Amino acid sequence: MNELLGGLDLDEPDDTGARPKNQTNRVEQAILVMANAVWAVIGLFLWIPQIVRVVITSAFRLVHAALTRQSTDGIRGPIRQVSHFYVDGFLSPGRPRAPGGYGSRELQLGRFLTEALWVAVVWLAALRLVSPQAFTTAWQGLTRLASWLWGWSVAAAQTIAEHLPGSIQFFANLGSGPSIAIAVVLIVFLAAGFILGRRSR
Repeated sequence: MNELLGGLDLDEPDDTGARPKNQTNRVEQAILVMANAVWAVIGLFLWIPQIVRVVITSAFRLVHAALTRQSTDGIRGPIRQVSHFYVDGFLSPGRPRAPGGYGSRELQLGRFLTEALWVAVVWLAALRLVSPQAFTTAWQGLTRLASWLWGWSVAAAQTIAEHLPGSIQFFANLGSGPSIAIAVVLIVFLAAGFILGRRSR
């Protein structure tokens, strides 16, 4: 890493006003090495639950196909996708870049939350089988985190409800549930307006 970053002088461009290409390549290589090192750990952590899911769903689909005399060609698609998931996550300088930047792609919040929940369930189940004591500790930590998030959500919802018109504050005074519902509706409304505003540009 020191050899990649050594001798870099990023404050002095060359005579043409552009930075030397070899310096840019060294910085890019250093970033790629660090990103790949992070993905080597996180990607494996995310990949194993996907393999578990594909094995379970493929087994059920094979049984269904055998009983109904249907083709099993559709099962190969998910298996092929999950088999390339970990390798495709590594950044390669020679790989052709996808059109458009990361920020221009549509947000898939629902799928992200579903995948995150599945990863948590699989690793908690594995921890339960390997070490029940560690599972109990992790579960207690998640419970404390969930209770803290609930208290924070109630406080934030009450703060938002205090600034609402009087006709809406009646629903907020019914309890923390309606307050949170109103806050969620307002947040979704503002987020939808922001996303639609970006698409209309």
